[in-house]
Amino acid sequence: MHDHELENLLRESLTRYAQAHRDRIADLEYEIIEELPEGRPNPRPRLGVIAAGVVAAAAVFAVGLWIGLHLSAAPCSDPDVLCLVYPDAQSVSLAAQFTLWEPIPMNGPDRSGIWWIRLPKDIKPGRYEYGFIVNGTRWVYDPRATEFVHTFDNKINSVLYVVPREEREQP
Repeated sequence: MHDHELENLLRESLTRYAQAHRDRIADLEYEIIEELPEGRPNPRPRLGVIAAGVVAAAAVFAVGLWIGLHLSAAPCSDPDVLCLVYPDAQSVSLAAQFTLWEPIPMNGPDRSGIWWIRLPKDIKPGRYEYGFIVNGTRWVYDPRATEFVHTFDNKINSVLYVVPREEREQP
């Protein structure tokens, strides 16, 4: 992967991450303000403070993603492998149309906090929606995916396109 491709991947991933977590970051700021001792004036949230928090979170995410992809023992460069950087998870499973939405436990984490799973050898070519289940309850989309779909219950599914094996193996 060339530097400009990595930079574009990181930029796109960070943008999607910031957009997906914008409301959560704002809610966190209000929770922190509510925890301040009484007697202190409640500062009004300022756009600069929120922006700084988003930038800091995005930077931490980008560094973690870069480290995870470059120092990983997981085979994430293999096109038949799905990976998720989630070092704090106790468990991660894959749920997808090709698994009939049944969770399949993933391998990991490796020393970089990466969970991974190899696609089934008998998977048929086509378009599949999928996501990861972290710690048995939290639905997480794949930040490495190139396409996403909003579901009826306001979740985000990642989209995977599987091409015939003979087309993937050609140079």
